[in-house]
Amino acid sequence: MSATGALTLQAPAKINLVLRVLGRRPDGFHELVTVLQTLELCDTLELRLRARRPEAAAGAPDIALTLQGAADGVPTGADNLAVRAAAALLRAAGAAGDVGLDLVLGKRIPSGGGLAGGSSDAAAALRGCNQLLGRPLDEPALAQLAAQLGSDVAFFLVGGTALCTGRGEIVEPIAPPSPFEVTLLLPPFPTSTAAVYGAWASATPRPAPPPDTGALRAALAGADVEALQKIFTNDLQAAARAVEPRLAPLLDTTRLNLSGSGSTLFGYGRRGDEFRSMRQAALICWSRSVHKNR
Repeated sequence: MSATGALTLQAPAKINLVLRVLGRRPDGFHELVTVLQTLELCDTLELRLRARRPEAAAGAPDIALTLQGAADGVPTGADNLAVRAAAALLRAAGAAGDVGLDLVLGKRIPSGGGLAGGSSDAAAALRGCNQLLGRPLDEPALAQLAAQLGSDVAFFLVGGTALCTGRGEIVEPIAPPSPFEVTLLLPPFPTSTAAVYGAWASATPRPAPPPDTGALRAALAGADVEALQKIFTNDLQAAARAVEPRLAPLLDTTRLNLSGSGSTLFGYGRRGDEFRSMRQAALICWSRSVHKNR
């Protein structure tokens, strides 16, 4: 197999337009109904095939990762989700012992903020490796690998607007809302996903019945920002407030929404003046919705 070729892909952030939690599953995950939306805010992932290094273990993936940009808190070695995804793809393609791979990951999506940058990086690694190797895996095989890596990874193989069920790995592209901008408010503190789900479980002995997904699809198709604000639901928002009290004043004084388990907050439209007094405590950036992978 030729150890040549290079490719650069974008790995977009996501927000949850809707997040309903239906209960804990026997496998320990939670049953979800969520609508995810990709944004222009993105990481970049450069992938380059090369000859294997002499010191690489025989038959094992030979992957080197270089991090650039806002990479605080991002794993640098085999625990990095993009590295894990690339290794899984090389093994599935039967190429783990044949080629080496360099990854250059440019981080713009904050780590651990509910925007799923790591999952998006993993999906980009799957797509990029598969393309460089001549697409040995079809879409169902890629989706299966993605589901093994994390609940959001399969969504980023599709991008745009999608209704995701199961633990998030069952992805159905749906008609998008009208193009919109969001203001992202990134507090200088994370929230623990496990702690937020634990607080939700303690406060929710009987989860609400599943939403009408047909009505949800219809309501989201072509929706403007006012309609999107009315549709927004996040069953984890109250639990996140309980886990991280510093979220409360941000949520109480603005029309901001929590993405996932947090701590990133978003509001529809460009709303810099409204949040000017918060800029010493949080980073504000703007982004637009995007409706396909690039």
